[in-house]
Amino acid sequence: MPDKTSPLWWLFAALSAAAFIAAMVPGMVNRRQKIFVSSGPAFTFLVLLGFAGVYDKSVTEWLPVYSAVLIACALCVVGHWKAMRTFMTWRAENPGKPDNEGPDTPWVLQFIVTLPVCLIPAILYVL
Repeated sequence: MPDKTSPLWWLFAALSAAAFIAAMVPGMVNRRQKIFVSSGPAFTFLVLLGFAGVYDKSVTEWLPVYSAVLIACALCVVGHWKAMRTFMTWRAENPGKPDNEGPDTPWVLQFIVTLPVCLIPAILYVL
């Protein structure tokens, strides 16, 4: 593992953002959804800036957490692209209905397991 302040974390962050977009965009069915999902890494980076300010650490020190969140989100849909496309098609056709009325979302269980596995070590590394 590189040092917390290593510039290599910027490379890891960029690769994580690319992996997130590569994993999530194919599951989206219209332009609006693709734009929304593609803005995920930018929104997550804004959250990272907030954490860096609150905890008085440099942005580079929080990049492991940023990378872990993006990788966890990308890993949660691996193998579930067909189900995600089915759900997103239903979502686009039924904008006012609650999500629980739509098709199953099998990636949620994978996300519940993947997020803590990726995020806990990253947070412990940063703190």
